[in-house]
Amino acid sequence: MTTVFSVHAQTAQGNAAFPVQSVIKVRGGEPVHVARGSASGGVPDQLGTDFALYEDLAGHKPLCAVARRATGTGAPDALTVTAPDGAVLGVLRRPSRQGGGRTRYEMELADGTRLVGRRGTVPAWLLYVVLSPLALLYNVASLVGGYGIDWHLPTRTAWRSAGGFGPAPLKFYGITDKYKLRTPGLDPRLAYAQAVVHFWSA
Repeated sequence: MTTVFSVHAQTAQGNAAFPVQSVIKVRGGEPVHVARGSASGGVPDQLGTDFALYEDLAGHKPLCAVARRATGTGAPDALTVTAPDGAVLGVLRRPSRQGGGRTRYEMELADGTRLVGRRGTVPAWLLYVVLSPLALLYNVASLVGGYGIDWHLPTRTAWRSAGGFGPAPLKFYGITDKYKLRTPGLDPRLAYAQAVVHFWSA
């Protein structure tokens, strides 16, 4: 089964019981509301934060809570994703930069499986290299026409297990700003939380 969704910034909602930061629009389903800083009572900076996902603006139907925790190993802090009943759904590592400037996203599922996503997949970079001369011409024409430069590096991201091949459980398509989740195998709540981290760090 495949679920397609997108993450959007959200303006303050007067009827919300919590500070709405973003909304996840699920194709064919109900939206998921993201409350940033709800666990700590404030709006914290960047990704050193707690946030929660809700099915409703009243806050009566929580999906999961995401809380920061120190790893104690010198590695970047992690975000633990917990279900309303207290079960740990998974752990998200904070985004890190690799050589060449590619951002790495990592999530660990409850069963210990690790999925790693790198911004800009190999096919996306190959397409970028092939089309870059056309993009250069387009940008020169835009600059001459007074429209400015519109140059973007590949952002497509696919989360796979180490050395994994085949369909990725979670993919982000940069051109359409949509995420594609393949289930079973990956809990949608964990996928939504990873998408929020990905969206906020873009």
